[in-house]
Amino acid sequence: MKERITFETKLSELLQILPQAKQVLMRYGYAILEEEDIEDVVVDKLTLRGFCRLMDLDDESQGNLWQEIQDLYRQLEE
Repeated sequence: MKERITFETKLSELLQILPQAKQVLMRYGYAILEEEDIEDVVVDKLTLRGFCRLMDLDDESQGNLWQEIQDLYRQLEE
């Protein structure tokens, strides 16, 4: 049984389950974590919800991000 992804999933777990999710996260500001050289520090602690808050994503952007991640997850299941 595959692990379920929620907004409380830590980014490290998400990227372990779906490595291609990093490309999706990049479109929503993940690159800032790399540029500020804090990726290694926060990826183990930051949840998907926390990432949305940190990047100050509005409800529409959060919905789009969630949909893209769910689409990737469905592809993985197939």
